[in-house]
Amino acid sequence: RSSFFCLFGEGLGRAMAFFWRGEGSHKVPMSMHRNKRGNLAKALEKAGKAKGAVAFLKGGDEISVYDTDTAWDFKQESNFQYLFGVKEPGCFGCVEASTGREALFIPRLPESYAVFMGPVKPTDWFKKEYEVDEVRYADEIVETLKEWGVGDLLTYHGKNRDSGLELPAPTFEGMDQFNVDSSELLWNTLAELRVIKCKDEVELLEFCCKVSSLSHIHTMRRVRPNTREFLSEAEFRYQSMLRGCARCGYNCIAPAGERNVVLHYGHAAEPNQEVVLPGQLKLHDMGAEYHCYTSDVTCTFPVDGVFTEHQRIVYAAVWAATQAVERTIKPGVDYKKMHRLAERVLLEHLKEAGVVKGDISEMEKVFLANSFMPHGLGHCLGLDCHDVGGYPPGEDRSTEPGLSSLRCGRDLMEGMVITVEPGLYFNPYCIDQALKDDAKKVFLNEDRLREFQNVGGVRIEDDVVITSDGCKVLNNVPREMEDVERVLAGADWDAPLREYHN
Repeated sequence: RSSFFCLFGEGLGRAMAFFWRGEGSHKVPMSMHRNKRGNLAKALEKAGKAKGAVAFLKGGDEISVYDTDTAWDFKQESNFQYLFGVKEPGCFGCVEASTGREALFIPRLPESYAVFMGPVKPTDWFKKEYEVDEVRYADEIVETLKEWGVGDLLTYHGKNRDSGLELPAPTFEGMDQFNVDSSELLWNTLAELRVIKCKDEVELLEFCCKVSSLSHIHTMRRVRPNTREFLSEAEFRYQSMLRGCARCGYNCIAPAGERNVVLHYGHAAEPNQEVVLPGQLKLHDMGAEYHCYTSDVTCTFPVDGVFTEHQRIVYAAVWAATQAVERTIKPGVDYKKMHRLAERVLLEHLKEAGVVKGDISEMEKVFLANSFMPHGLGHCLGLDCHDVGGYPPGEDRSTEPGLSSLRCGRDLMEGMVITVEPGLYFNPYCIDQALKDDAKKVFLNEDRLREFQNVGGVRIEDDVVITSDGCKVLNNVPREMEDVERVLAGADWDAPLREYHN
């Protein structure tokens, strides 16, 4: 990791710190994190926490690979990254409600650290690097908090709605000398703050999307029949790294053909290792990450460069659903209704193709579309691929089929960054379950349905920021079928970003 310092305010002699990975990458001002700490202090004060109450957080730790002396790739804990932007493991931080006073606590490293790991950086280096007013060592936490006259320590406690997991509560020697507030106040406050992205965050996410878009296009053009799926993952990671993005925000998903129905393909048990065959569709769901913020972009395209008749029908349905949503969303729109809108568009196209028959309103009553799109329409995006804040505090997902898989089900607000990712899949398991369901079977044309099974599935995924009157798509890849085919044939792609004023 490298950072860049430049002077701002001519003659003032003050330094502004950036995270930066060199030419061609993006400069992220550390003032962004300083502002986030100020926003947290104000939010806690508004919630009734007076001076003397301190939000106390623990950063991530480097974790050994089982019992070895090597470590898993370190990534900072997301809330700590949000507030401090610190890349080093083993840190703590605190922000005082009302005053906004802040401190970063770093590990006290032994001198021998310099032999294998590099210079031991002093506290002043961290002050300048991260624009934090006060930096102490982690073994000085108690002393510092007593100097501040701290009353309540607010710790991060809450369950992630997507994983169902909770972060371990931060601990330090002497913590029992303070009144620890382990309610969900800090968890809910940070989650709601992270929902709305500031200008710096939107620019950062747009950079991630730009890198992902260029990497997707390079990768699409390199795909050849009779090669292995993992070559797509290798190419995407390589192209992203060339542009400063050293990590992807999640496992790369790069199946082909009937494996496109596996929504989270690319994990250890289903790695991207099978042979890509002529005539198949390829699905790439991959997103570049920078400064711990990630993109999440999916492209589906024909391996041979030209869509077949059946592939065109399925792709057209998904693209129509994507456009229907993006031409509707704006502040105040309930994203649950957008999920249902996407489902209806898919059913309309399936009916036109003869795959389903009957009244679409009746199909909706038995949730038929869930058999073809068994995932939610989208989710919040930011420091995590499935970012926090998809539902307001105290509100959980619906239990209805379809909506029960929707990770973002709230009214949209200006500044939110979300994904729009409808998909249409012919998953053998889902189809068999639907054919066994008398309420659904009546709407299915089984013979026509089986004709589409070798298509596998199509997903189109855009990352969009909600604007004052619509949305702006942050990624820029070909979406119309003729554009996809032209780009695969080698044509340049320089279209402007899509914006919708709804």
